[in-house]
Amino acid sequence: MQFAAAAPGPITHILFGDSSGASSDTDKAPAYYSVVVGDSSHIYCGNTDGHHNEIFCLESQAALLGLFWHAAKGQLVSVATTGDLCIHGEEEEGRGWQQIVKMKIGGGAGPGGPALMLAWVGDQTLASASGRDDVVRLYDLDTEDNYILRLDEDIRSEMSATISSLSWSAAAGILSAGTSTGRVAFWKHEQSISALGSSSNAYHMDADPSVHWLPQRGMTVAGRVDNVVWGLDDSVLAVQTGTTIHICQRGLLQRRCCGALAAVQLSAREVAIESMQGSNTLRVASGLQIRGLGLSETHLLLHSNTAAELYDLTLAPPQMAFAFTCLQSLPPVLQGPFLFRAEGTSIEICSMAGAVEQTLVLSEGDGKPTNMEASSQFLFVFTDAGRLCMWSLTGREAKPYGGAGRVLDLPPDLLLLSMRCNCDSSKVSMLTRQASSSQQQTQELFVYDVQTGTISICSFGDEGVPRCPQQHFWDAEHPLLLACELAKTGSVQKKRVGATAEAAGLEVAMLFATPQGIVLQECQPTEACQGVVAVAAPFLYTFDITSEAVKSSQRQVVQQTVMHTFIGMQDVDRQTSRALLDFSYHLAIGDMNEAYKAVKLVKTPGLWRSLCLSAVRSRRHQVVQFCLDNMEDVQCAQAAREFGRVAEPDARLGLVAMQLGQVEEAKKLFACAGRHDLLNKLLQACGEWDEALRVADKHDRINLKVTHFRLARRHEGMGDFAAAMKHYQLSDTHRQEVPRMLFEAEQTAQLATYVTEMHDPELLCWWGRYNESLGQFDTALEAYQQANDTVALVRLHCHQEDFVAACDVVEKSDNAAAAFMLARQLEATEQASLSSGTPWLLICAVAEAVHYFGKAQRTNHGVRLAKQHGMDTELLELALKSSPLLMLDTAEYFEQRRELDKAVLLYQKAGKQRRALELCFSANLFETLATIANNLTAKSDPAVMARCADFFLEHGEHEKGVQLLMQACQFSRALDVCSHNSITLTETMAEAMTPGQGTEAKEREGMLRRIAKLAKQQGSFHLACKKYTQVIWSCICSCKSPERRFVMLILTLKGRYLSDGKMNACMTEPTNG
Repeated sequence: MQFAAAAPGPITHILFGDSSGASSDTDKAPAYYSVVVGDSSHIYCGNTDGHHNEIFCLESQAALLGLFWHAAKGQLVSVATTGDLCIHGEEEEGRGWQQIVKMKIGGGAGPGGPALMLAWVGDQTLASASGRDDVVRLYDLDTEDNYILRLDEDIRSEMSATISSLSWSAAAGILSAGTSTGRVAFWKHEQSISALGSSSNAYHMDADPSVHWLPQRGMTVAGRVDNVVWGLDDSVLAVQTGTTIHICQRGLLQRRCCGALAAVQLSAREVAIESMQGSNTLRVASGLQIRGLGLSETHLLLHSNTAAELYDLTLAPPQMAFAFTCLQSLPPVLQGPFLFRAEGTSIEICSMAGAVEQTLVLSEGDGKPTNMEASSQFLFVFTDAGRLCMWSLTGREAKPYGGAGRVLDLPPDLLLLSMRCNCDSSKVSMLTRQASSSQQQTQELFVYDVQTGTISICSFGDEGVPRCPQQHFWDAEHPLLLACELAKTGSVQKKRVGATAEAAGLEVAMLFATPQGIVLQECQPTEACQGVVAVAAPFLYTFDITSEAVKSSQRQVVQQTVMHTFIGMQDVDRQTSRALLDFSYHLAIGDMNEAYKAVKLVKTPGLWRSLCLSAVRSRRHQVVQFCLDNMEDVQCAQAAREFGRVAEPDARLGLVAMQLGQVEEAKKLFACAGRHDLLNKLLQACGEWDEALRVADKHDRINLKVTHFRLARRHEGMGDFAAAMKHYQLSDTHRQEVPRMLFEAEQTAQLATYVTEMHDPELLCWWGRYNESLGQFDTALEAYQQANDTVALVRLHCHQEDFVAACDVVEKSDNAAAAFMLARQLEATEQASLSSGTPWLLICAVAEAVHYFGKAQRTNHGVRLAKQHGMDTELLELALKSSPLLMLDTAEYFEQRRELDKAVLLYQKAGKQRRALELCFSANLFETLATIANNLTAKSDPAVMARCADFFLEHGEHEKGVQLLMQACQFSRALDVCSHNSITLTETMAEAMTPGQGTEAKEREGMLRRIAKLAKQQGSFHLACKKYTQVIWSCICSCKSPERRFVMLILTLKGRYLSDGKMNACMTEPTNG
């Protein structure tokens, strides 16, 4: 399908994306392209159906620099030459596209400025760089994080070094940046995974996204790097410098070991020869692009894909003995005094002078050779037919061993990368991968047993950690010990406490080739190295060519590292070393009895301690307990007791490691176990207070204040009072600890300054009490005032007999406690005035004391004082505000003093109505009684209401009496009072006196007749009619069924109306009867 651009103008960018609902259909994936029209860029979308339309136009007038598809969100990311980044997304229901984000990215340049370089990294990150600086800026469009990657110090030290190109390899996860000085820098993107033996909840200390980018070793070319292009995988890289193109291939640095000699490749054309005992380094430069090497005690073999050179190491300097051609598919092998090289289907055995001494021919059924490996006893050749052919080298001539080539039962489509033979030629290890997979895929290690013909397999990454074996080495003396160099592919965990070699992503797996299969003993991280050269228990030999000391020949390329199993036992004799290896072997296969037998005769001091340390590092809990039980050490006995008290297995190992002095290992174990409280304590004990505070702040918040307190105590012991005060404040103990610390140090002036600057009420109160104890009342008053401690102010003013100031403080503050304090002080002053004979002071003090007791709501004290001094008015006021019990007590007091009106009021207020009425009756207190009567309700005692009614009737207060009789439900008597005393019967009174439906019919009818008759007599005909009607209805309800129908018929004929079962009657004129 083809179509023309929708608008005239040059097309600058084209990319494919996906549309809604068609993301899985690649045939319908739309193509997005930009067309320059005038000064602006228009973005169009076209599909395979031939439809295309403009979706948006960039607002910026600058040229479009990059167009990218954000697949995760279905958005287009565009960047202009000015550095304007825009993100456009499709609206819902296909209504068009809209701009979602617009931002300015760093490095954008105007006309004539340095060009801006872009690279789409991964799924959601945009990388940019400018020709005017030496950093790479990355923008995570999902998390909105932005951060930078810096060049190495040695590149940045070049004054004119700026970034000139960017490139991303998706297969390798590597971002490359070329510079103007001919350097190419690499960063490998690492996701978050755990190392072998680490828990997934390890303590992550750094949330900076840049920690996921690990700097890799760079390369140098001649001239300015204009462009960097990756191949289909991560193994080939093309670098353009002007008119020159450099094709570079990624690969491992070659290394070999023979006896005490080690050869390590330094660069594409240089090799270093060193003795592992620490002698001087020899450097051999070759004209070949070195792809492999071989080493014997006297010669060095270097080869490329097509040629090989043999160097004589006995000469100074080493000289090339001879050169020859070789097959790319099968490099030559150097072993002792012989050189083995392939020619077609035959293998030539050559001397060190290049003469062919013997030719080994493979049969047609064996196939063509693809890999070779030689030991002192055998020559192993692997063919493309999957056969392993062997020749014995123990005689004067090489002779076939075991007849025809043995067919190895290996999976199909397998590519053999390398072979290694153990020290006694009984086993051969083979590193393989699937031929269809890339080099980054997980590889497998096979071990072939020459005697039994069985094959064991070891796969890496079973714990969810993608690790790729790069090299494998047999121990120089132990035939079952195999080391495998592992590189973590794709990611490494974030930096954490104690992380060293983990950051490099390289570790060494120590394996045992047992009859039951390959067993992992431990996985040992390698610190500050690029790879392994050899294994010779108790040492592991590694190399590093990147350090400045190695480059300047101040340090050996090959470094000696003690294996974890032998830490503390590296200086033992060969017999003890072999016993330790046997111990590790039997532990690996789970035979504890044989493991104990292997070392029970060894009397070397510290043996069990070293074995315990090894078990801790390899996370073997059962072995740790076993070793602790056999150690004769008090601290270890304590560790053994604590071992079972902790629930987390890694935390148990951490406690043991801590007792054994392995602090860094204990840190990692506590972090992996999630026991950040133990990690915090360990960091404190090690004096790593900044780290301890960071752990407590992020993971151990419950102990954060405790950590600050302990650090403050440490600073106090060191005399650093400023730091101690800071951490006492953070621990929230500064109110007690800082005054104590400064007071003990006799730093009174500093203490005063600290208290004043803190403005802490509790501290100010303490400072006030301290100065008050010294008699410095002015300073104390100032402190109390700043702390707003009114009680202390009142107390101190009263102590100075400044009651006016004390009263002023209380009036302004309305503090009940301060008012009570002042009242008690005034009462005490009253006692003093009695003894001094000053009555005017007595009167003033007592009145003020009563007033402030009331203000403090301590009415019992005020009542007591008012009774003592006959202050009845104040007493009544306080009693009315007091409790019912105190009201009754005060009422009795007034009753004794014959102040009955006050007593009645208090009795009534306290709920003693009967007693209040009795006093009213006895003293004829009509107004008070009326007030009480008005306050009576239907819930009041009927006898009380009746007694009040009688009192009012006796004294001619008939209306009040009637109301009380009605409230007491004495309706008949109320009607009599109304009838005899001409009290008008209102409708409300009539309704209140009408008996309810539950009353007996005769009683109800009689009461209704009396109410109606009284209403008729008073001229209230409407009310009388209503009550007579109720009487009639009551009669109807009491009639039998036939009589009720007859009465209702008569009433209907007379014009009476019934509605809803109730009778409504209207009487227009009074009638008799």
